[in-house]
Amino acid sequence: MPAQVKESLYLCQPRLQFSNGSGWENMNAELIKDLLQISIEESLHLPAMFTLVVHNSYIPASDKPESRPKRHEKIFEIGKKIRLGFVSSTTQDSNFREDDNAFMIEGEITGIEVHFNEKSEAPIIVRGYDISHRLHRGRHNRSFLNETDADIAEKIAKEVGIQKGRIDPSGEPHEYVFQENQTNMEFLRERAARIGFEFFITEDKLNFCKPQSQKTLSLRWLVDISHFSTRVTSAEQVSAVEVRSWDYTQKKLITSTARSEKVITKTGNKRGSSISTEYNLNNKPPKMTVVDQPVSTAKQAEVMAQALCDELGGEYVYADAKAEGNPQIRPGKLIKLEGMSDRFDGEYYVTETRHFYNQRIYSTEFSVRGLRSGSLLTTISPQVHLQPGQTFLAAIVTDNKDPKGWGRVKVKFPTLTEEHASHWARVVASGAANGRGFDCLPEVNDEVLVGFEHGDIHRPYVIGGVWNGKDAPPEKVDDSIQGGKVRLRTIKTRTGHTLQFVEEDKGGSKTGVRLQTNKGHKIYLNDSEACIDIETKGGHKIKMDDQGKAISIDSTGNLSIKAKGNIEIKANGIITVNGAMIYLN
Repeated sequence: MPAQVKESLYLCQPRLQFSNGSGWENMNAELIKDLLQISIEESLHLPAMFTLVVHNSYIPASDKPESRPKRHEKIFEIGKKIRLGFVSSTTQDSNFREDDNAFMIEGEITGIEVHFNEKSEAPIIVRGYDISHRLHRGRHNRSFLNETDADIAEKIAKEVGIQKGRIDPSGEPHEYVFQENQTNMEFLRERAARIGFEFFITEDKLNFCKPQSQKTLSLRWLVDISHFSTRVTSAEQVSAVEVRSWDYTQKKLITSTARSEKVITKTGNKRGSSISTEYNLNNKPPKMTVVDQPVSTAKQAEVMAQALCDELGGEYVYADAKAEGNPQIRPGKLIKLEGMSDRFDGEYYVTETRHFYNQRIYSTEFSVRGLRSGSLLTTISPQVHLQPGQTFLAAIVTDNKDPKGWGRVKVKFPTLTEEHASHWARVVASGAANGRGFDCLPEVNDEVLVGFEHGDIHRPYVIGGVWNGKDAPPEKVDDSIQGGKVRLRTIKTRTGHTLQFVEEDKGGSKTGVRLQTNKGHKIYLNDSEACIDIETKGGHKIKMDDQGKAISIDSTGNLSIKAKGNIEIKANGIITVNGAMIYLN
């Protein structure tokens, strides 16, 4: 005969309060009587959610106001604040206080449903979330300069009206971080995952911190726990995680390797990283190598490698359990399970809980899921829907004075935001190398096309400039194209210095190379007429004519020929010298 779970020693009474604007008001006796169900779901990875089901009888087609389903209509309103918990009393279990009146969740009503049925009932279903649902509202495109991830979390909490809870130091400040068309929840989860932090709301406060268990709660199989299932798997377990990136400031590789996971759940099973070596893989233990998550420093690589190593290690043991109703079982609590076996007894780090109150019966379910939800692995996995940074973006140059002198520029992305500029973007240049290459930085307000290293918006590259409806090419298309071929290629600066390569004759434009300054000085290498013309703005000219076999020098003023050595004038024909006066010394 199977063992029986002893009767619960835990007696509970729902406790519910509504905000009346100036304080908190307890629910009335009529509402307590009509309350059928309470469900409270909490997670380290998702907003806490509550559901209330309230009994509501009515008489169909009745004109009597008291029989219409409006009994609690004024109490339940979308946006109204609510607090839920249980008044508890125990006689034997030392884990509980004699009288525990703490609220489990303080949230806001976000939805109300009424279901009319043939049984003359119209139960009211009230749904809501803790205050973290505010972090899901709206998407943002903005930058954060010289701030740590902890600074960013604190700033966003203040912005949405959430109190600061536990916010741990998160390391060195980032020169530039961009929130890329993301909700605040998505953005902060991504930042937390990159450094192995947890991000969650508890007691109406935002927490951005290293995984750390709260006080341990002891539970015993078939005494406090009625159902328990666990999964131990070698899937995804590796011996090491290596992060590799490129440091363009030093022109060298950045690499860091984490070989041991830091996990809070500890059972009689081995660690995930150690189990990965059990398979004979040609003496090459499996290793995960991350190459598509650019980092700027060795420290960032170290933190990311350890974060991913911890995440994978947390996937080694999963567990789900059902216990008698216990409001002390909360996400972040370390549950010490006893009475099963040496292999499965141990400490389990709770990540999700579900509290059910149904027809005066209260039960609690909890799960152990590591750091997977909103994880770094999810963040770095290929996505079907591309973020803006995973594409090319049109941009406007805002700054080209690179303080480090590396030829970088800053741009803004009008489709994302007009208020925030990019990080310093490297400019792709032909033949760029040490002390050489085509050096032609874009001007401020130029439109350019920007791509991103591994789709990371923090690593932009300017591919090149583009023309548009306002910024036209330097030459008309009809002058540049002839018979479907490009006959004229032009390089022209902002002030008008021009270099042209002419491939075919067209009108007065002859095949050759033409150079002209913005003041009008010209050099023309004319292949069609086999000559070279040099002309100043003032009209001085030199012409070297292969076709006419002649060189002419024409000055609009004086002409002087000087030499520190000899000057020899020699001709096989006649030398003619004309002048108003001729001086020979």
